[in-house]
Amino acid sequence: MPELPELEVLRRELVSSVKGRRIQRLRILKPYVLRNIFGGDLRNEIIENITRRGKYLVIDTDLHTISVHLMLRGSLEYIASAEKIAKSAAAVLEFADGTRLQFKETGHKKRMAVYILPGGEYPDGIARSGIEPGAREFTVERLAGLLAGDSMQLKSFLCDQRKIAGIGNAYADEILWNAGLSPFKITATLNDEEVRQLHNSIVSVMMWAVEQVNRAGRPERRNFLNVHGKKGSRCARCGDIIQTVSYSDKDTFYCPTCQTQGKRMKNRRLSKFYR
Repeated sequence: MPELPELEVLRRELVSSVKGRRIQRLRILKPYVLRNIFGGDLRNEIIENITRRGKYLVIDTDLHTISVHLMLRGSLEYIASAEKIAKSAAAVLEFADGTRLQFKETGHKKRMAVYILPGGEYPDGIARSGIEPGAREFTVERLAGLLAGDSMQLKSFLCDQRKIAGIGNAYADEILWNAGLSPFKITATLNDEEVRQLHNSIVSVMMWAVEQVNRAGRPERRNFLNVHGKKGSRCARCGDIIQTVSYSDKDTFYCPTCQTQGKRMKNRRLSKFYR
């Protein structure tokens, strides 16, 4: 699933390619993708800006706000007039100069979501989003308050979009590895130094990841990651073997030496108990 780094790089690309373009028409090719009732017309509206809020991309025209959640397999692609629309395209914005922005989703789950609302209005997912990791207001003290307010595992906390917006499964693993903290540690048990370590890692890993994604050209596989997806590999810091705990819908990767004091956690798919 695209997370903050991939979406930020995509946002920059869209600013460069579609900002200022005049819309000729919107074509909804697969009705499931439009998640609100919209009987209007975007014809002759100008794309004024593209921003990001958490895991949403927001395309602002002079009259409407188009919010897009790519979910697991969605993507946005700017194409020239001569190129064919992809079979996986669920919607297309056609511009006056013949170029197009296609909203694609591969796979069969059909989870990508597009909301078209009056300018300045946003779907509930954006309204409920937590603080951005790059925001000036995201201080150590702010993070400490968020951590103290709940009793949950750190990995779950980082992936909760109502707490901090834009972090998902992959970068939560990277942040916790960077901070040397266990994904299974309970939020309310962190001491002051651990909170500072976590804050520094959230900010630095997100900045680093944006640079890496930009350099790699938004790769499908995040080969630059240190721990996520690296089960069985050597930890780049200590040399121990990277382990994983698998759940029904995600995997958590960690280094036992760096993060769990040498403990290897039992796999949830293999046992209903772990410690």
